[in-house]
Amino acid sequence: MAGRFGPNDFAACARCGSGKVHPKLLVMGPIAGIDSDSRSYVCHECGHEGLPIFFDTAEARAQFGREKRGLWPAEPTSAKKSVLSIPILPIQTDPLIDIKVLDLVPIRVASVTGVRWEDGRLQPTAYRASFQEYWDAIGGPRYNAARIFMLDLSGVNRANPNFDVTRHLVKRCDVWLDSGGREPEEVMDGYMLDVERVVAGSKTLVGVGAFAELYGLSSEVLPCLDWDGRVVWGDRRKPQVELRDVAKRLRSIGFPSLCVMDLRRLGTELGPDPALLALLEGLDAELYIGGGIQETDVAALGERGFAGGLVDPYTPVIRDLMRPPKEQSTTEASAPAPVPRPPPAPDAVPGPG
Repeated sequence: MAGRFGPNDFAACARCGSGKVHPKLLVMGPIAGIDSDSRSYVCHECGHEGLPIFFDTAEARAQFGREKRGLWPAEPTSAKKSVLSIPILPIQTDPLIDIKVLDLVPIRVASVTGVRWEDGRLQPTAYRASFQEYWDAIGGPRYNAARIFMLDLSGVNRANPNFDVTRHLVKRCDVWLDSGGREPEEVMDGYMLDVERVVAGSKTLVGVGAFAELYGLSSEVLPCLDWDGRVVWGDRRKPQVELRDVAKRLRSIGFPSLCVMDLRRLGTELGPDPALLALLEGLDAELYIGGGIQETDVAALGERGFAGGLVDPYTPVIRDLMRPPKEQSTTEASAPAPVPRPPPAPDAVPGPG
């Protein structure tokens, strides 16, 4: 479908000033020749439907949003965003659930599993807990997760996202959702679930052209470059595999932020690869790093200029929060031991727990 917004378009809701303005899609995506040519847009902040207002720069759009909220002066340019720590939640669901049962007990049919990259797929590990148990641990006051990075494994691995289940889960907190869309319109279907951001992973898209088309649909989509020494695409024949080159290309399209997921380290708790961080430093973009990240790694990522860390699903901190008071949980007891983490260098300064 032809893009609605160009690379230099900065759209805002006419009612509230939010930049979360997207073409209004039907349940299964737009219908060519009917909905795709309409001028219907919806704000995912306040629900307003109508034409957005366009600005020449992101700064002008941000100032308009502040004015709508009654904050006339511009925000200080010296203000620095705090680095984000975002847990990765790989969601395993049963695709054969009866819808009547789902309406009654939606949480029981979704589990949060560990995950590793093996044989070109995201493979669940033996670590597993109900979504309710996992959320009680990370959503409580001791961990206090504000948002999560949700991987719908059914969508990523089988092109069969379970929206009936995940729409119940996203009500708990702000969610960045990777539902495994293969086409731009499938990726945009994630906004039906009222998530904070839809994530487009390179592992299920055919190439950079798909990201360009996605930007035309919404500049709020968050690209995620899946990397195992080279950028992983849904079409493995694609020649654009050098990570820094692809990241620069996405930035030239107009994406202000993106994720890089080190698939080799995902679920290992080994921390970020120093060579990967060196490769990415200096890029003009908000970068979120995932793969082997523990909570104590996030502060150091911020010191090096990265916007945040995507934390492995089952870190020692999270496992401890889920442990019964007097005995080890059966989930933990049946799971393989994590890969030992090498000790820090003598001059390394650990981040906060």
